[in-house]
Amino acid sequence: MRKSLLLVFAVMLIMALCSCNSKDSSGSSEPEAPKREGSDTVLVSTKRNVIYAYTLSDVTYPDQFTAIVISFLDTFPDGRVNEKTFPHLKDTLDSFREKYPYTKVIAGLGGASNSDSLGKIIMDADKRKILAKTVADLIKSRGIDGVDLDWEYYSNYPECNAAYLDLALQLRSLLGDSYVISMAGQSADSFYKEESCIRMMNEVLDYTSVMTYDFDYSGRQKSWIAYNGNFTQLRKVMEGYASVVKDKSKLLVGLPLYGLKFAVSEDRIHYRGEEAVRYIDDLGYIQLSSTKELGSKAVNPDAYDDDNGVALACRRKFMYTFDNAVTVTTKSRWACENGFGGMMAWVASSDDALFSLERAVTTVLNEY
Repeated sequence: MRKSLLLVFAVMLIMALCSCNSKDSSGSSEPEAPKREGSDTVLVSTKRNVIYAYTLSDVTYPDQFTAIVISFLDTFPDGRVNEKTFPHLKDTLDSFREKYPYTKVIAGLGGASNSDSLGKIIMDADKRKILAKTVADLIKSRGIDGVDLDWEYYSNYPECNAAYLDLALQLRSLLGDSYVISMAGQSADSFYKEESCIRMMNEVLDYTSVMTYDFDYSGRQKSWIAYNGNFTQLRKVMEGYASVVKDKSKLLVGLPLYGLKFAVSEDRIHYRGEEAVRYIDDLGYIQLSSTKELGSKAVNPDAYDDDNGVALACRRKFMYTFDNAVTVTTKSRWACENGFGGMMAWVASSDDALFSLERAVTTVLNEY
């Protein structure tokens, strides 16, 4: 018995010594990536996963993301950024960072609703300088991790691109390399064919999140079925971007977490080119996945048009086109296999209560 006790003690001593040797000279071990309670789907991929959100509370599982873009900062007419349009104080961000140290919080500047006023500032050299300075000051004072530029949807590309590039260069000069500067890129081919904006911006920015959705907005308003996130056009846009940049790993593929609802003339699935009675609304996936909206009475609720990469469903004379777990998985896998840097999604509050679409994206990204 005594020999057995001595043997057990010796084994325990060896294990304790091994444990001590696994630490560095300061006695601390390497930090492990945080894990959600009861889940192992923390993002461990080298690919980026970025999501837009109105507030941090909209994001159910923050540790799935490399960055959360809080949308959106607005501006005053003189070029100053309106600090009140960023909803989180420094104490809130500090608390979030303690809990999720690997997830960056980015301030989104502009967005579709603010782009007209933002564009007037960017095109004025003096106001552009004020904008860059006040944005940089806000980021530093609040402890924000960076800024995402989202100027939609301008034309007159040569002049606008030059001004946009100058804003990015000023921000980089003021913020240095320790802060993230990114951009939401348009899907129009005129935008990505202008090298002054994409090729040169890509060198200044940490990454560009390409809005590969809302492809047929004008058709939608003319009462035609619109596949806003179809796979065919997504591939075309991303290949166009990749053709004019040196490093396509800094390009992220965009996903819509919402679908479109149309009134149709027959209770059946309609494909490309079919006429709709009228466009009704955009609906978040949280609504589309509910029993109230589609439910068991939907016709082919899991039908999938592979060429266009959209899920299709029809109920009570309404037609729905949207992304589901199948389509986001397909798109995410294609992005990774073709050397792009990861995925971006609009908007967190549109996913369902289980974050089903984003969990599907994270599952794919963790394979690479």
